[in-house]
Amino acid sequence: MDVGSHPAAPSAEDLFEMLGYREAETSVAGTVEATVLDIPWSDAISERARSFIVGWETGGRAFYERVIKARPVWPEFASGITIGCGYDLGYHRPDEFRADWQGRLPGAAIERLSRTIGFRTDEPGRPAKVAQARALVRSLADIVIPWEVAIGQFDEGKMPKLVSQLYRSLDHLDRLHPHGRGALLSLVFNRGSGGFVSSKDRFREMRAIARAMATGERSEMARIPDLLRAMSRVWGDGSSLARRRREEADLFEAGLSEERLTEAVVALRQHGEAEAPAAPLAEQHEDVAEASDDEETVEEPALTEAPGPTVADVRWNPNDDDHPDYRHLPRAGQGATFDLTAADLERLVRLNDFLVRPGPLVFALRGCRIAGADRREDVEVLTLVDQRPDHRDYRCVMGVLDREAGRMHAYRASTVPEARALVTGVQKARQGIFEGNLLPTGCYTYTVGTHRAGTSGEIRGVLRLASTATGAAEVVALRSLQDVVYDRRDFWHRCAPADNIHPGRRREGFSSLGCLTLPGDYDRGSRSHSGLWADFRVALGMGRTFAASDDGRQFSVMLLTGADAALVAGLRGAPAEGLRRLRFGSTGAAVARLQAQMGLAPDRQRLVGPVTRAAFVALQQRRLGWADGILSPEMEADLGLDVFREGEE
Repeated sequence: MDVGSHPAAPSAEDLFEMLGYREAETSVAGTVEATVLDIPWSDAISERARSFIVGWETGGRAFYERVIKARPVWPEFASGITIGCGYDLGYHRPDEFRADWQGRLPGAAIERLSRTIGFRTDEPGRPAKVAQARALVRSLADIVIPWEVAIGQFDEGKMPKLVSQLYRSLDHLDRLHPHGRGALLSLVFNRGSGGFVSSKDRFREMRAIARAMATGERSEMARIPDLLRAMSRVWGDGSSLARRRREEADLFEAGLSEERLTEAVVALRQHGEAEAPAAPLAEQHEDVAEASDDEETVEEPALTEAPGPTVADVRWNPNDDDHPDYRHLPRAGQGATFDLTAADLERLVRLNDFLVRPGPLVFALRGCRIAGADRREDVEVLTLVDQRPDHRDYRCVMGVLDREAGRMHAYRASTVPEARALVTGVQKARQGIFEGNLLPTGCYTYTVGTHRAGTSGEIRGVLRLASTATGAAEVVALRSLQDVVYDRRDFWHRCAPADNIHPGRRREGFSSLGCLTLPGDYDRGSRSHSGLWADFRVALGMGRTFAASDDGRQFSVMLLTGADAALVAGLRGAPAEGLRRLRFGSTGAAVARLQAQMGLAPDRQRLVGPVTRAAFVALQQRRLGWADGILSPEMEADLGLDVFREGEE
């Protein structure tokens, strides 16, 4: 989810000026889209852009409930009676109003409000209209529209119409970053789309934007931020309208900046592949000599004074539909309590076609907690609660399954980077340096070895993301380069991030640039481990004190979400073919079919490794404009693939 640096929120005065300002220029005629809109409106713009528009159009929930008080208002200027999230009745037809609000408001409220349709306080006769508007507001004050109803109409009614209007008005929108499309959508919200073809001087910058978009050239589109800022001449630099144009320009430029950055790193990554473009890519299952990221230190990442997001901006994406870990799952509210058994974990292995090594299986559930405890050991059933991480506290579960005995050990843990790592990651991305990542769900091989060998932060006896004690495995990690909230449009990076499993090493919170951590520490002098981390090692058959004989031991780590586990637990004894998935670490005939249909070279292991996952992510991005790196039956249909077969669970 895009957050980035946030401009100051509009004041109440700014918002009422914005709500009251409308330009009734005729919209672009016709129903044929200049740019084909073949995706849901919510996929056309970034979440940062949506938040920007909601902020300017509504002020957000606090403004709506405390200032507007969820009642009809008259925002002054040339507006009409306005309800919900900036829905100006003066600029709608009766049939539109009823279609937009039928079923959302009581019939009596619709009848009363419909009598104000088309009324607005413009010339001629504005003074009398102003008095009438104030009287109407007092008369309608008993009508209350809850925020949930207002924002629902905004998202389900107003947003789709305005996105469609934008796509009918401008060419080549598919070539813009979602931030850029969002900036232009904000302009259409405020000024309408008619200015793109109007001959009036006040719309000359909008005409220039239309010409720039018509070329489809990146160099021409890069002029749009300056054109947005130039519109300030219409209202004066001190106007809230001018401020909105400037912030739209900043949003557009953020999209251009991210495109340049991601294109540069992709080009850098692919540089070595250019010599033989015709050869099909082959899967890579071997370690590389060195990690692409530094293994994190015990010290907190150093934050600079550079402008941009802060630690306070860091949060877990509140929209499951926008997060790669959850997008593929059926919608269900978090917070469910469920019982997990060894059989459920084995079923998750089968549903994902994971290649699992013999011996104890490490399971990691992102966004999960043990009910009423920090640990449960040697049990047949775990009672767990689905939740979401927050990049600050241990809000995940890691455990060990004894597959022969069918018994489990589980501990409070984290599987996500710490908040400061997201901030420094954005800061360093501007310097072309990668730091901090989210390890996507999948099944990974880990080998016992040393974390940060030869440094003051050395930890012996950790689990390294590698198939050797000293190497580093290549994976496809998720990096957020522009903001501090992960979403499905972030940068998928084929790299060797050294996302090891080690103690968190802090009294409060944990230290991680992307590693998986458990509460505890390591003493170099005595080579002893402590805390839940030490208990986890014991459950794996290692001691609380490091032994050199442990080096080289290997384990499969199945990283999923609490929501994945809850769904399978809820289907115990029932068919679960709908939960079949292919992701990193999946193997078998379905993987071979996927590799063949993507044009990859035959892979004897038939295993989803970094090459297969990177190719699949690229396919999703080409077809959908986003990626989660996970093949589900629904995604199979969306992409036109033929991979899954009945009866293969």
